[in-house]
Amino acid sequence: MEVVRGVSDPCLSPDGTKLAYTANTKDGGRILKVIDINTKVKIILNTNSNNCYGAVWSPDGKYIAYNVFDAAKSKWSIAVIDAANTMQPNVLTGQLEQSYMPTWLADSKSVVVQNMDNVFVFDLSGNISATYKISDIARGAPGLDNNTGPSSADRFVFTADGSKIVFSSEVDEPGGQDGPPNGVFVYDVSSRSTLRLSPKGYFAGGVFIKGNKVLFTGSKLKSTVSNVYTVDLDGKNFKILFPGCADISAKNQ
Repeated sequence: MEVVRGVSDPCLSPDGTKLAYTANTKDGGRILKVIDINTKVKIILNTNSNNCYGAVWSPDGKYIAYNVFDAAKSKWSIAVIDAANTMQPNVLTGQLEQSYMPTWLADSKSVVVQNMDNVFVFDLSGNISATYKISDIARGAPGLDNNTGPSSADRFVFTADGSKIVFSSEVDEPGGQDGPPNGVFVYDVSSRSTLRLSPKGYFAGGVFIKGNKVLFTGSKLKSTVSNVYTVDLDGKNFKILFPGCADISAKNQ
């Protein structure tokens, strides 16, 4: 069933009834819209910005976090708006020089962001409740070293119990079409150990967690065919879930 075409960053609401997405404007801007899958009614989210993208629903469906550019300060920040589209946007990460790619904790009360050096957990008042150094998260993982790391497009997703962080990152391996490929990893918070989940020889990114399964979009290096893969959190049972697909949206957990 086709819901909308010519858009990017599709994100399905937790109840499966709405789709948030990024749409281009005629003047070259980017705005956020939400469409009701059943009625096809569309609304424009009141972000007060013409350069925002990457909407992500809170697990309870009440809020949407997204990337927004402040042209006056030349910086990317993370903002939150209510899904009902009635409140003014709340910029959570104003204290950071830059911040990217929001995800949510399972309680819908905290947003996870990264700035390519650290992973931060913000509450909805804009306070930092936890910080993780990406150099610690990546330490010792196959394919990761001081010359590699996440880009501004990589997300960090916590498991429901907060014990692990799944993320994608550039790896120190040949074979990418426009540079080094990306791999998918899982970091155990208590043991401070990192395990690679995607096999060598694949490009992988766009991670989601479903129970003990990790879903991501990827392809074999030098292949033009994109698939959705699944693998267990312990690195076992890697396989294709949906062939010939990209830009998936899934409810984490």
